[in-house]
Amino acid sequence: HSPLDPPQAYLDMYRDADMPEPPVGDWVDTDAAEREAVSPVIPFGKVPKRRLDRARAGYYALITHIDDQIGRFVDVLDEYGLLSNTVVLFTSDHGEMLGDHHYFRKTLPYEGSAKVPFILWDPGDVLGIGKGIEADQVIELRDIMPTLLEAAGAPLPGTVEGNSLLPLCRGEAVPWRSCIHGEHAAGMMSNHYVTDGQEKYIWYSQTGEEQFFDLRSDPCECVNLARNPAHAERIGLWRSRLIQELDGREEGYVK
Repeated sequence: HSPLDPPQAYLDMYRDADMPEPPVGDWVDTDAAEREAVSPVIPFGKVPKRRLDRARAGYYALITHIDDQIGRFVDVLDEYGLLSNTVVLFTSDHGEMLGDHHYFRKTLPYEGSAKVPFILWDPGDVLGIGKGIEADQVIELRDIMPTLLEAAGAPLPGTVEGNSLLPLCRGEAVPWRSCIHGEHAAGMMSNHYVTDGQEKYIWYSQTGEEQFFDLRSDPCECVNLARNPAHAERIGLWRSRLIQELDGREEGYVK
């Protein structure tokens, strides 16, 4: 397809593809999902497979379209001799549940919504960060500015809370955060979570519901271990980390 083709062309490409069944956790209220599936614009519900597959095809088409446009941009940088002196950082502000656990849109702390790509590309090797390096540390969006400031040789303001990723890309041993805290206001689904990318603890502030997932063995978050006595110690550790994050907040979360 030409980069100028409309998204409909990509929709046609994916329409007949075999779509895998979305993951559905043991913690999902499947009865409620059945009841909520009547509206085409729901944030939660068990959508009929044909409609769900078309929604996924549309989403994948949009992603493919974005990929093509980025390719056009990179081609122009190369054409004008700028690519070897350019650093590209590609990421996103959120993902899309896209039917995982019968949910759609964002706001939720599950991997489909909260885990995003974060790719740093230095085609001219002007920063000496090498190629094909994967960092296991937990990074977040507030690391973007300090990374690009260091890449540009600009000073980092003292008020910045993020960290440059360049030392990690060079394989340097530097102090780093052990986990991140995320939150989102969403009515009865308002939530807080803490994760290190290997385990994740979620607390729904309006209901008190807790969830705990071992992402190493359960990357799709299908088994909630919050009530499993074998994981009580780990859950207690993560709960205490969230309490530390929320202590002193005016909402009174830790009372």
